[in-house]
Amino acid sequence: MQIQPRFTAPVSSSPTTRDAQTPVNEQRLVDTFLRLVQVPGPSLRERPIADQLKTELAEMGLTAREDDAGRVLGGNAGNLIVDIPGNVAEAPSLLFACHMDTVPLAVGVKPQIENGIIKSDGTTALGGDNRAGCAEVLEALREIKEQNLPHGPIQLVFTVAEERGLLGAQELDPTQLQADFAYAVDVFKPNQIFTQGRHLLNQPIVLDEHTMDRLHIERQNAPIEPPDWLRLTFEEREILNFTAGAMQDIGFTPEFRKLEWGGTDAISLRQHGFNAISLGAGENNPHTRRETVEIKDLVDATRLIKGLVARAAATGQERQAARQAAAVVGGPLGAALAQAA
Repeated sequence: MQIQPRFTAPVSSSPTTRDAQTPVNEQRLVDTFLRLVQVPGPSLRERPIADQLKTELAEMGLTAREDDAGRVLGGNAGNLIVDIPGNVAEAPSLLFACHMDTVPLAVGVKPQIENGIIKSDGTTALGGDNRAGCAEVLEALREIKEQNLPHGPIQLVFTVAEERGLLGAQELDPTQLQADFAYAVDVFKPNQIFTQGRHLLNQPIVLDEHTMDRLHIERQNAPIEPPDWLRLTFEEREILNFTAGAMQDIGFTPEFRKLEWGGTDAISLRQHGFNAISLGAGENNPHTRRETVEIKDLVDATRLIKGLVARAAATGQERQAARQAAAVVGGPLGAALAQAA
């Protein structure tokens, strides 16, 4: 059963939202993922992967600044923050967060591809948690820049020590972040939005290989729950509207699944005051030797990131058009139109 949300944000189909449907460079995306998973980076020892990400970003003309979370936490790398100015005025600002660290079991992975599924050789975890999210965000940004697609302000955050209990995200300085909507690209299927109890997922738990087995079973059997059943704040409803709309723009049917435990950096972002939820990165059986990532999910998650960016740009364009119309109309009606924009 899938729920068709009744509260989708009213952004009309436009050339901008259709930009999100341009094909993803699948081979480059897979190559990036395979490259990233083989870079070691267990919690508090993320220096190699931090340097690799800086190199990948520099190739796109982007500069990452590094905070002092590593020093505070006793690690060898801090969180990376990347600012990308928008080219569409009045578009909502978006933040995409991924964590650089993997569980120790993923160190030394030898990735294999079989029938469209990426896995380890069985002696280690894969490290798709969360190198899948890192690869998806990088590919989405490459395509946005290469194709000069319209976008609002975007911020990327690559955190340390997430697997130790969201420690890196907790050390983020919220004054250095900007986001109307923030996303941790770090869970299961790209069309799934997970909630906890009768609220958005908001409680972390430290997960080892044994508890991950339980989480995988619960996730597979998690009931689909209409979002109207949740006790949502205005901000929670707003981000669900926006996210579900972006999913529908690219042909996904959003699923809202109830999961009683688990957690991502979205929790820390919410604690810092940001309107944040998790996005699916396509991670299956994380933290175990059975961990896999389907290439289709890598592609779909990348499409969704592009879809969110395109929807934000379309929102900005519609706001501008409404204000221009209000200026032409003038008087009380024009003022009302401007306020509605």
